[in-house]
Amino acid sequence: MNKKILKPEDAADAATGCVRTGGCDFSADGRMCEALDRVGVPKDAKWRTLILYMRGLQEYTYLTGEQKVQVQQLLVEVLQNRDFSEESYQHILERDRQILVAPYEQRLNRAMQETASLAEEFRNLMLRRKGEVEHLETASIDAVVSGKEPEEVVAMLKKTFHDVINVMERDAAAMTELTQRDPLSGLHNRRAFDEFLQDSVTMWRKKDVPLALIMLDIDNFKNFNDEFGHRIGDQAIRTVAKILQDAVSTLVGKRDTDVLVARYGGEEFSIILRGQFVVKAEELAEAARTSMEAFNFVIRNNDGEVVRSGIRITLSAGVAYASKAWRGAFEDNLIDSADSALYEAKRQGRNLVCKYLEGKEGEDRFEIIGS
Repeated sequence: MNKKILKPEDAADAATGCVRTGGCDFSADGRMCEALDRVGVPKDAKWRTLILYMRGLQEYTYLTGEQKVQVQQLLVEVLQNRDFSEESYQHILERDRQILVAPYEQRLNRAMQETASLAEEFRNLMLRRKGEVEHLETASIDAVVSGKEPEEVVAMLKKTFHDVINVMERDAAAMTELTQRDPLSGLHNRRAFDEFLQDSVTMWRKKDVPLALIMLDIDNFKNFNDEFGHRIGDQAIRTVAKILQDAVSTLVGKRDTDVLVARYGGEEFSIILRGQFVVKAEELAEAARTSMEAFNFVIRNNDGEVVRSGIRITLSAGVAYASKAWRGAFEDNLIDSADSALYEAKRQGRNLVCKYLEGKEGEDRFEIIGS
């Protein structure tokens, strides 16, 4: 029996549901090609392959919800503009590349910022400790040549060593804190988030301590960065961080160990709540959203003078609760549920808080909170 070899163009037909047989130059009839004809896509392989590729990215599980939204928006933009020039084609390819690599670039930049901050702090620490060691050396020599009784000399040396040890212990605590902080926002970083979430999941599973997660994202942040520049973008990150901290302080308290606010990455933030404060999750997310919506963001120059005011920044948020229906991968399930609710808020128009509701047989359901 001769085995039929499926050509690439036949594979494209099968993938799109086209009923044609034989070679395809994107000019014959077919359900997908008819749809592309109606929106004016040229009948050539270059453009139609690009459109089908962008359409198919919605099924790729390795993409985040935000990436899928951005690719979908790009696809809609292409079909609405109907600019099928070579310049437009190259521009779309570059936009697509930026969308796909953005999360990796953000993680790399964040790691580089943390590394630079740690290196600088370690350098300063070593300089400070150099002075302490020199002081220890001087004090030790002075104690020995002072002519005092041996017991007094030993007591002086013990005190000197004790003082140095105390300083070094404080340095160790400071370094530990530094590795848990995001240098730009001042919030906890992704490392601290992962550790706190893991501990919280363990408490939830073993002691039935309630657990909730809020994921928040600055709406249209790429456009904001493109318009105002990264320096102002960093200012926006710090502003959002302050609003989140204020919301937590108001509803929960400033120093509670059962709540953690973190910069999850890029323009995305997270709040973990456990124990008695889980009931505050939806109220907290909505409070942060409304505070951000009402905030009058201003742009200042390097001299601190206001050059523009009245700029509005909004947040979208997703809330999820740990579920006994999960059979494993509890941390991932909680993050995915909150992320799904976040991107549902994006799809519903942004500047919203959305709660994840687990449906039957894994079917996701959502509820808009407030607004």
